[in-house]
Amino acid sequence: MRASGHGGSRAGTTETDRNIDKVVLGNVIFRAWYPSYYGKEVLGDASGANSTTKGGKGGKSGGKPGAGSKANGDAGGSKDDATGAKGQGKRDRDNPPMLDRLYVCPCCFKYSKELVSWLEHVRVCERQRFIPGNKIYVHPKGRRMVLVPSGPAPKPARGKRASGGQKMVEEVVHDEGEWSIWEVDGEKDVLFCQNLSLFAKLFLDNKSVFFDVTGFNYFLLVHTPPAPPTDPNAEVAEIAPARSQIVGFFSKEKMSWDNNNLACILIFPPWQRKGLGALLMGASYEISRREGIMGGPEKPISDLGKKGYKRFWAGEIARWLLTLPPSAAGEETVVDVNECSQATWIAPDDCLLALREMSVAEDAGKGPSRVREPKAEEIGGPAAVVAPAAAVVETAEVPRVRISQQAVRAWVARNGISLEKTCDPNGFVEGYAVKQTEEEEVAV
Repeated sequence: MRASGHGGSRAGTTETDRNIDKVVLGNVIFRAWYPSYYGKEVLGDASGANSTTKGGKGGKSGGKPGAGSKANGDAGGSKDDATGAKGQGKRDRDNPPMLDRLYVCPCCFKYSKELVSWLEHVRVCERQRFIPGNKIYVHPKGRRMVLVPSGPAPKPARGKRASGGQKMVEEVVHDEGEWSIWEVDGEKDVLFCQNLSLFAKLFLDNKSVFFDVTGFNYFLLVHTPPAPPTDPNAEVAEIAPARSQIVGFFSKEKMSWDNNNLACILIFPPWQRKGLGALLMGASYEISRREGIMGGPEKPISDLGKKGYKRFWAGEIARWLLTLPPSAAGEETVVDVNECSQATWIAPDDCLLALREMSVAEDAGKGPSRVREPKAEEIGGPAAVVAPAAAVVETAEVPRVRISQQAVRAWVARNGISLEKTCDPNGFVEGYAVKQTEEEEVAV
């Protein structure tokens, strides 16, 4: 799996790629972007007889992947067989069959192509009000800045899938209800994570893990709306608990040899462009900081994911640069990329990429590299012999760049970057993912 799909529009897909047209998730309906690998019980056989009806027969409100779930995702069938499909126009007769609507449970992500059986399942599932895993984070309520379109999207050019050049404006929104993150173990909740992965594939072009989910943890972004007001004239106040809605997630390998803190990320289309992708990115880096592991998203990152990450990295780096105190006597403060990385917990290569994208640095010639004072454990502990203060440390000349805080502030204003932290470290449950020191482990 690769990082992608946190916000924005999809690009680069063609009509013939998709095998499902629209998705019904609870009471919202939206278009699928890419094909997914649902089984033949949903997509039908090569004849395509049931593939284009809105409530075809034979669908199950289940979602347990079977042998048929490992299909190639081409909706099964050739172009010749697809010509017999019902309800297709002249253009679609030459394309593989496509399911008109897939009904997905907003609670457990089980799926069906039959409306009646899906409704029966959802009624039961919603009454349980169950979210798998454990709640690990609650986002503080308050105001936040989001980017919203200033008007209707421009019509795409012929043959293009995604619109471009739409003007965005800032808008302050007030959070209502609760935004929280829940951690789900792919080994304990196998079926839920498989169904979630299959659903996510409809909006991620390069997602590759659907069934072997035991090696991943899934972090669900959940919104719980505020309870509705009660009727003051009622004799008995009946307060129905608000139904929580999963609006996105990111996954993370339990054991990553590359120290990846995120495998894939997705905010579901109806909830995109609300700053929620940045919240999940911030959470992934805060978890890395607590674990004491410097990492980043799995590479390569998709074009859509790269755009979001560059913005997130640049915002974190800008906040750090603007908090650097001025040097004595008006001298310039000298820092290096490693210091930036340690302060932001963003990998050095990603720091460099973000700084290049910001275009706020100007050439400053060459100068001596910054001398980092070694830590006690690196030089053998407090009792180690330390070189005299008068000793001269020779350093090589390295290229330097100059970054003014004024240029950083101008970049922040120009790009509508909020300098508030996207994820509040105090929002995590006490002790979550905090790495214990050797002394603490011995005491336990």
